[in-house]
Amino acid sequence: MKFPTAVLLCAALSAAMAACSDGASAQTDAKKLAATLSGADKIAADKNPQCQLFTPAELTKLGGIAVGPGQDAGMGTACQWMAQSGHGYTMINVVPARYHEPHSGAPGFRKLPDVGTRGFVENDGGWRAGAIVGTNSIVAEISGGGATDASAIALLKETIKRRAAK
Repeated sequence: MKFPTAVLLCAALSAAMAACSDGASAQTDAKKLAATLSGADKIAADKNPQCQLFTPAELTKLGGIAVGPGQDAGMGTACQWMAQSGHGYTMINVVPARYHEPHSGAPGFRKLPDVGTRGFVENDGGWRAGAIVGTNSIVAEISGGGATDASAIALLKETIKRRAAK
């Protein structure tokens, strides 16, 4: 993965500042930043709670596209299952509610008043369905193959149900 020069420069500057300071917290912050930029802070899929919600077989049935094993995405906020053939994927993303972002101008956008708070479905290069549930924004996305608005909504509803059961 390539990073813009400015990002790498900022990381190097942060690390240099941490090395010159007496504060242990500055060094810790610089190490965290370096780990984030390099991807070293990624968690394994078996530790990602979103990856634990579904098996590839369950997602294949729900989403209409055959997918492989889950992979950590979004630095632990999401899990992505890539299509076994062709293009496409299924993804579950869970972030704090303040990041909830329906794209009302996206093709196929419509509100889902019966799913969580501010529920929506849209086609933004793949079908996405999302809602605020409790303190989180949950988004289910299916792209490629047999992806439909109905399959994204079904995946969102099942994700909400399974998260509540844990």
